[in-house]
Amino acid sequence: MLLKVISAISSLLVGKTAGQLGAWLRRELTRRGYDLAKGGQSQFAREADVHVSIINRVLNKGQGVEIDVLRRIGKPLGYNVGEMLVLAGSAERDELPIRPSEELENAPQPEPEPDTNPYSDPYERQIWEMDGLSPFVRESLIVALHSAVRFEQQKDERPDAEVRQFRRPS
Repeated sequence: MLLKVISAISSLLVGKTAGQLGAWLRRELTRRGYDLAKGGQSQFAREADVHVSIINRVLNKGQGVEIDVLRRIGKPLGYNVGEMLVLAGSAERDELPIRPSEELENAPQPEPEPDTNPYSDPYERQIWEMDGLSPFVRESLIVALHSAVRFEQQKDERPDAEVRQFRRPS
């Protein structure tokens, strides 16, 4: 039995069952209201304290993760490593000690963090949620966005210049 557990964990590490984990994680995050097309991956990555590229690789490329990362992913979801392996179909229920099904279904879900994005405009929100940018760079990009929008509005308000062709004296 211990050999099966070690095999399940090692195959997860090298990516053999990562597709199952990714499919399960996608269903679980969607069920919990994360909009994976609009910043849900970034939001969950922040809550799990992992880089968004790791979540992206698990969800979209079917790659495996290390045990420590798997623990971090499970924490905001309220699952331990064994429970996630069983729920993802990477291990059998009798191979790992997990809570009974009823208890897992009724487990209190962690409260989602309040939305910390201070912007309502979709373009501003998208800039704010970009990973790997310092707050200064984010703010600078938002200021540049506002400048570009103002320039376009002013351009539309200005009348077209009269164009005349000049002749050279002969």
